[in-house]
Amino acid sequence: MPIDFTARAKGQGLTDPDYAFLLAEEDTGERVAIHCEATSYDKATADLRSVVAVRIRGTRILASQHLALSFWPTEPAEPALARLLRFIGNRPLVGYYLDFTVAMLDRLVQPMIGMPLPNETVEVSSLYYARKTKIPGKNAVDLRLDSILRDLDLPPRTGDDAYAHALAAAMVCLRLEA
Repeated sequence: MPIDFTARAKGQGLTDPDYAFLLAEEDTGERVAIHCEATSYDKATADLRSVVAVRIRGTRILASQHLALSFWPTEPAEPALARLLRFIGNRPLVGYYLDFTVAMLDRLVQPMIGMPLPNETVEVSSLYYARKTKIPGKNAVDLRLDSILRDLDLPPRTGDDAYAHALAAAMVCLRLEA
């Protein structure tokens, strides 16, 4: 069924009808684990260097269906961002400290399509924290990604790149939902 560029899309601030699919109802049941790397941790001034997105379908991480993009200051970001937006579509985004990744992407996506990413977000450190604070007497919760992986009896990250972070976030999400 084709997606109409409706008043809803225009009301959201979407200026490019080619991206109206971002506002459609999500019906695949998939999610996308996503992570970015940047030149610093300052959301306002950092330059985006790479983004990795990995699809999650049901209880499976589709690691073979991932997207890895690199960004360079000498090249326009729009072609890579267009690929990323088509890959993630309207699926919920899953990540570890996801607000940084979304803020970095929003800085580039908003001028391109007229609005920030409309995707629902699932922050795995918040899910983990909520689970740990239900246990009486436990006050301090270690929210480092490696500590979360260890506590949930998941394999350690195999690297410190965006792919390893996205994959780890996907595993944490699935374990906490089980």
